[in-house]
Amino acid sequence: MSEKVVSNGMVGLFTTPVFLSSITDQKIIENAAKSILKLKETTKGWKRIGNWVSDDNLHTLPEFKDITDIILLETKRALDAMTIKRDSHFITCMWANVAPIGTAHNEHIHSNCIYSGVLYIRTPDGSGPTLFSDPRPATNVIRPDYEDPSAFYFGARWGQVPKEGNMIIFPGWLPHSVEQVEPQPDAPERIVISFNVMIKSSVQFDTAKIEFK
Repeated sequence: MSEKVVSNGMVGLFTTPVFLSSITDQKIIENAAKSILKLKETTKGWKRIGNWVSDDNLHTLPEFKDITDIILLETKRALDAMTIKRDSHFITCMWANVAPIGTAHNEHIHSNCIYSGVLYIRTPDGSGPTLFSDPRPATNVIRPDYEDPSAFYFGARWGQVPKEGNMIIFPGWLPHSVEQVEPQPDAPERIVISFNVMIKSSVQFDTAKIEFK
């Protein structure tokens, strides 16, 4: 008997672009770690539960120029990949987070930016991953079990074991968190740089025109 139906495949609708890269020059990572720890010793920063957060102006400091240049290059690649029209792009905020292994960070988003990112500067064994959650609430109405869970499926969460030099660039509206893991009292602190990026552009979309300056 001939087939009555032929499959035409699957389309991944409304997927979220997340860009991955790695800094291969270990010296850049080591210098960033030293500069952040020096700031921790010499500046007030922000004391939060279990961790220390620097001021959000690291992109203006000369000791972070190598990191800033790399972030601008990688976010340019992300913007180009998404064919986003703009005159230019720039870092609005960039800050460091220093925390003992085991410190969690509640789920949140980053406001007032087109892209955000996280760059792992020091990741001792046992460091918790950054987890990204499906931003579509309706996907939680039914949560089946998957034999092979994937971020391409409804209701999934995605993360990876953090590694020094790895960078993740994602839309600022994508919910993310740091997973609670077993504390490691004798391990060095986990060091991460986070950043937000915005574009300069004249958007001419009908009924939604705006000037980003």
